[in-house]
Amino acid sequence: MENTCTLKELLSSTKTEEEHNMDMRKAKRADAVNNFMKVSQLVPVDLLRRAFMRMSTSPEAFLSLRSHFVSSHALLCVSHWILGIGDRHLSNFMVNTETGGMVGIDFGHAFGSATQFLAVPELMPFRLTRQFVSLMEPLRESGLIQSVMVHALRAFRAQPELLLNTMDVFVKEPSLDWKNFELKQLKKGGTWTLTVNTKEINWYPLQKVDFARRKLEGANPAIITSEELKLGFEKEPAFRGMQCVALGTEEHNVRARLPAQGLTVEQQVDCLLDQATDPNLLGRVWQGWEPWV
Repeated sequence: MENTCTLKELLSSTKTEEEHNMDMRKAKRADAVNNFMKVSQLVPVDLLRRAFMRMSTSPEAFLSLRSHFVSSHALLCVSHWILGIGDRHLSNFMVNTETGGMVGIDFGHAFGSATQFLAVPELMPFRLTRQFVSLMEPLRESGLIQSVMVHALRAFRAQPELLLNTMDVFVKEPSLDWKNFELKQLKKGGTWTLTVNTKEINWYPLQKVDFARRKLEGANPAIITSEELKLGFEKEPAFRGMQCVALGTEEHNVRARLPAQGLTVEQQVDCLLDQATDPNLLGRVWQGWEPWV
């Protein structure tokens, strides 16, 4: 598209060969965080800010571009989380270089499949890495992005049936990808089979729509991630370690101090921001996701 480029192209100078994907079973939190910070320091923190400054003809233009970028990305974050869209590496975002608007592309992994089926499961709800946070200085994620996310999630939660009824098409006519994912989940097995009637023809899409419904009812995002992770990795030796990382700890994470359900919109957003920016989580991501950027 004219006047657009991928976020990866915008940050092309940030490529690194550093290997930092940690073993979930062995790496302690301090090890993962220290390693992640070490790798992150190899990349200048203000590359995205520099790119936006080059796109701007004046300070006012910079503020306008940044505001549009942050607002559009915040809305994407909330929408992608509700729909469980993952695989948000740098090449899956497009940026309009005239307006600063963000557009997501490539939705091959949706409804939690990136957490459930990828070889290295995605435990973050969306992409909010240090380049994004640096661009938002001085308020960082507690400013415009948090405000827009709260308003967006409140709108979704105010009329949940509008979205859930639209999703009902996946229940009545599941795609070929969904049928393949259904077979993969059955093959993995696990204790979830004790509570789900897998003989019901549409059990898999119903399960995914139920996750979206629970999000709109105030579920803790970390609990949702943990349950999606369990569907795909319960029998893996690293599962307990993965689950602990996803849930966080009361000492370090807001999401671990809040209940599993009944959260307000503001509490859900706080949990999402906490999960998305947790260095213990980002330090264990598949390297191709480039969490240090």
